[in-house]
Amino acid sequence: TGRMPRSNYPLLNWKNASQQGLPISFNPAVVYRGLTMACLNLGGTTAVQFWTTGFFQKMLAGDKQVTSSQQMTAAFLGGVTSGIPCSVWELTMIQQQRFGGSIISAPMRVVNEFGAMKLFRGTTMTMGRESLYTMAMLGITPVMQKELIERYQMDPQVGLAVGALTGSFFSATITHPMDTIKTCMQGDVEQKKYSSVTNTGRALVQEYGVAGGLFKGLGWRITLIATTFFLVNKFKTTLAPMMFPDKIGKAGSEEK
Repeated sequence: TGRMPRSNYPLLNWKNASQQGLPISFNPAVVYRGLTMACLNLGGTTAVQFWTTGFFQKMLAGDKQVTSSQQMTAAFLGGVTSGIPCSVWELTMIQQQRFGGSIISAPMRVVNEFGAMKLFRGTTMTMGRESLYTMAMLGITPVMQKELIERYQMDPQVGLAVGALTGSFFSATITHPMDTIKTCMQGDVEQKKYSSVTNTGRALVQEYGVAGGLFKGLGWRITLIATTFFLVNKFKTTLAPMMFPDKIGKAGSEEK
């Protein structure tokens, strides 16, 4: 897991800087601020998304086979749930990217200066973003891969790539305004420029226009999500048979 954030973490840093109108830095000492928090966020959020998505799948389908619509609904709900801890972790990371500090000192500074509730700043936007992101990552991507392989006899690896790229384009484009508003709010805990969700969105549009404001950094994000999509789904395909051999084996036997 550590290798994945290290390889594409600069993309995340540059995306966040671009969204906030900050200069892009290529200094490794600056670019890799918040890397540890990013690793914990990636692992923690992904774990919450997988667990809650599985929980909602079981709740929706019971003992029956999960349908495509149930799979996407469960992924959507799993994303909503994961958005709560994810928001706190991302605020910590963004504060580190902007002002430095450790994984402990950065959030403690926010709590000491502005109160504990400020750690949840931007949570509603994170929940909205993660709901669609997770639906694409754990719902649309595997469903599309299955269709491409079974209906068009496409190579599994090619199907995975097509599904990941399609899912990344969909989720990045649809959720980017929420991500931009969230990033600006979490980078400006002091509320010098951005206060509420509506105020932040309005301020961005007035200063940069709709495309230039709400979709700032979209290119960085599509690239970032595409690589993450591919790796997460690859890990899921590889690890699922080892973690759940009875269920995977049973499903495979029934399909035959």
